[in-house]
Amino acid sequence: MTERAPREVVLHLPAVEPDPRRNHVWVAIVLASLLLVCGVVGSVAAARSVANRNAERSQDTLELSSIEVAATLRLAIQRQQDLAVSATGFFLGTPYPTNDQFLAWAETVQALERYPELLGWGEVIMVTAAQLEAYMALAAADPAGVVLGDFELTPPGERPFYCLFIVGQSRDTLTGAPPGFDYCAGTAGEPILASRDSGQSSYQSIDAGSGATLAVQVPFYLGGVVPATVEERRAAFAGWVGLGFDPEVLLDDAIQSRPGTAVALRFHDEFSNAEFISGQPPEGASSMARDLENGWTVETFAVVANTGIIDDQDARTVLLIGIAASLILAALVLALGTGRASALRLVGERTGELRHQALHDALTGLPNRTLIIDRIEQLLTRNRRNNTAGAALFIDLDDFKNVNDTLGHEAGDRLLVAVSARLTNTLRDADTIGRMGGDEFVVLIDGAPLKVAPELIAERLLDVMRQPFDLDDTSMPLSINTSIGIAIGDRDTGGDLLRDADVALYQAKAGGKNRYEIFYPEMQTEISRRIELESDLRRAIARNQFRLVYQPIYNLDDLALVGVEALLRWDHPTVGNIEPDEFIPILEQTGQIQEVGRWVLLHATAQMAAWHAKGNTLDISVNVSGRQLDHDNVVEHIREALAASGLDPSFLIIEVTETALMRNAADTAVRLKAIKDLGVRIAVDDFGTGYSSLAYLQQFPVDCLKIDRAFTNAITTSPESKALIRTLVQLGRDLGLKTLAEGVETTGEMDHLRDERVDEAQGFLLSRPLEADTLESQILAPSRRTSGATKQA
Repeated sequence: MTERAPREVVLHLPAVEPDPRRNHVWVAIVLASLLLVCGVVGSVAAARSVANRNAERSQDTLELSSIEVAATLRLAIQRQQDLAVSATGFFLGTPYPTNDQFLAWAETVQALERYPELLGWGEVIMVTAAQLEAYMALAAADPAGVVLGDFELTPPGERPFYCLFIVGQSRDTLTGAPPGFDYCAGTAGEPILASRDSGQSSYQSIDAGSGATLAVQVPFYLGGVVPATVEERRAAFAGWVGLGFDPEVLLDDAIQSRPGTAVALRFHDEFSNAEFISGQPPEGASSMARDLENGWTVETFAVVANTGIIDDQDARTVLLIGIAASLILAALVLALGTGRASALRLVGERTGELRHQALHDALTGLPNRTLIIDRIEQLLTRNRRNNTAGAALFIDLDDFKNVNDTLGHEAGDRLLVAVSARLTNTLRDADTIGRMGGDEFVVLIDGAPLKVAPELIAERLLDVMRQPFDLDDTSMPLSINTSIGIAIGDRDTGGDLLRDADVALYQAKAGGKNRYEIFYPEMQTEISRRIELESDLRRAIARNQFRLVYQPIYNLDDLALVGVEALLRWDHPTVGNIEPDEFIPILEQTGQIQEVGRWVLLHATAQMAAWHAKGNTLDISVNVSGRQLDHDNVVEHIREALAASGLDPSFLIIEVTETALMRNAADTAVRLKAIKDLGVRIAVDDFGTGYSSLAYLQQFPVDCLKIDRAFTNAITTSPESKALIRTLVQLGRDLGLKTLAEGVETTGEMDHLRDERVDEAQGFLLSRPLEADTLESQILAPSRRTSGATKQA
């Protein structure tokens, strides 16, 4: 048998191919992981950028506060020095004055009223041991008005000389050093004696039990000048002006309206060390010190935003939104890892929605603050590269709060949407428009294609925004005013450019609103002055710094005196007289015009009632601002003033400008009618400057038209002004209204006004505004004597 070869067995197995679904899953996992990592890293970077930007802004705020606090304290120290110099002049002119003489002089300078921080002051002299008995007799006969008590040498003991108060004035005579206190005794007296030899003031911190007191000793010398050498200074030494100040008053005033801020004021020289602190430095606060010169420094404490992402709310928001968006995107990619086109489109749409929501305003759809800051950074980078200058326009709706208060927040939201649409339709596609929040918008103008100056764009925006808005559910079109601040050129950061535009916006609003201003560096100084004036105005009424002057008004036919206009003046204790054009807009903007306007009504009517009692039955005109007419309490204030003074209402004339009439014509007409019902007359001031009111004039219960001084001054040279005055007079005659010309300065103007049959006039030609006593002595009293003599004849 033949042996057969073994049979080869071949196994045929099916080919194993990769599962495409598994590949898709792995691709989805990898892609989702990459997206998550990149998203988280990007979110962290964006959040860190926001935190850094907020920290820089917070640091800028601390620096600005430090500057303003230093300016306030520097001014206070200078005022103290000025007071000491004034006292020096008195003591040199009145050697060894009695205490009554000093108190009489101190009353004339109103030291305690003008310096609320002043606790007491007077003259300290050196008394030798031989002179002590005579001084004690003098002190017993004429005690210094600084403290009460019997004279007792403190500390006791025999010394070559003693430094004692001779005359003084104090806010509280129950506290302070006792009579006979020797200021030069012991180590505490070393700085005072050193000040005599150096000619420089001595500053010391003294614990008076109720708190630290700033004691100041200012040496003065015969002849009123500081001699050149120590020997000469000792020979010519006359005494010290001693002053005690409450540092808390100074420091509290410096940090007023700055919550979370503390301040430390320090003085240091070879002999003196004094430190005063107001406020509790917040935990983790940063500080900034500034040299006030002459040994003084001030350190301001405030919390500065941390650059950490977790500590910054805005940064946390950006981080959380970014991480959430990354997680959603990664989850969608992982869940829809099959690669279907519809799933990818869904992911893209959802991601786009989240990105849009994070970077755009929910109400208007415009870029929000985060995106705007980023766009400004890009604009600055691009303009540096192209050597061009871009611009930022900061836009704010004037008095937008009134829309929310009167029509409701829904109407306010519809107005903001309409404003954003109008801005978008007005500007070019290349310009970026964003909403910063509230009623604030920003327009970025790139420098590369810039063919129109930013100010021309601002004018176009103002023109467009003046057109009324038709909103649903409102009975009539809504008119608004707009203010614009412009910053042009390069800056270190986008925040700097935006800050400067905001400063210019502040200036535009301070200048009267419904206008634009271009930023320039000096604006920072102007704003600092404005901030100081705002602070001082809050205390002006309480400190009796306001006064009224009265400008006579005459009948043009016979130049008989028929009335006066009450005009407000502010005597600032350190700056002096401040023009109404500067402080009244501040009163209007801050709302203080309500309180000040009430004060004017009370004092003006009281003064006129006093003149009526003497026989001068004149009219009194009082200006009422648009902000006063925005509230119903203006009617109550007028009723209150009439009741308090007893003045016949028919002699009171309320003056309202054309602009104020048209702020809210319907409500203004209602309030003016209520005023008219009191028996008061109403005049339209500066008439002819606001032509829009001509068509509405019959809506208001007006008695008199006051022709603006611009037309009065041009009547002799401008045919147009003459024709306009003729038209206004005819309009008044047709409506049964009296006409009064303001600002008459020449006889030629007065003759032309007579020819045009204007009824009354006021101006420098006839009389400048006068103090009440001057008006009484020069005009009213003589007219009463003349009238009395005529009656007797």
